[in-house]
Amino acid sequence: MDLIDKNLAACTQTGRLGDILERDGSGVKIRYGANSGGAENYVFFVTADGECLHIDTVIDQIGEVDFTDPDDRQWFLVGYQVNYEDSDLTDAHTGQSIPAAYG
Repeated sequence: MDLIDKNLAACTQTGRLGDILERDGSGVKIRYGANSGGAENYVFFVTADGECLHIDTVIDQIGEVDFTDPDDRQWFLVGYQVNYEDSDLTDAHTGQSIPAAYG
């Protein structure tokens, strides 16, 4: 199993990474729900060290970083959620703002 597939199979406290992302050739793309209204565009992931990663960061790094390694707390994903209203949320890896759905 390659790293992308290992990461997609990983379970967090809020679901499986493969519930929100799906394989797209040699990378991944967002898996949109039938009635989601595009909320997936505003997903962020929480790491074991309490930081946040934008969905684009996870997509960019999914073939490079093992998100399932509990010893690497800055990358170990413990959950994900939609950023509905927090206009101050930033990505711990890139420093960029994580947009709010209702911001």
